Amino acid sequence: MLKITLHDHPNELRFRLEGKLAGAWVSELRQCWQTATSTTQGRVISLDLGEVDFVDAEGQALLADMHRHGVHLKAVTPLIRSLVAEIERAARYATVEEPPSRRSDVLVSSDPSKRNPGAL
Repeated sequence: MLKITLHDHPNELRFRLEGKLAGAWVSELRQCWQTATSTTQGRVISLDLGEVDFVDAEGQALLADMHRHGVHLKAVTPLIRSLVAEIERAARYATVEEPPSRRSDVLVSSDPSKRNPGAL
């Protein structure tokens, strides 16, 4: 069970969650968030996780998605603070992989005699 309460203030839209962010409740929170964000008009959006006692993998993915979209995650309990710290750490270290080189002078081979010495 998850209780979602919206606190609508002039400078902030705050979601207050109570219970377990798991199963069908993840979809419910996603729907509430998407609906509410269409009316925020640049206000800060925060998610108060102070009364959340469990988050499943799907819930973690939603929290990470919300964080990537600028939602401030506020945690109180050690378990949820740890989860939020992990989400924030992952966001800081996210990298974009470069496509493989298309240079014609680069030849990758396990045979040293077939390697281009000027390539690397």
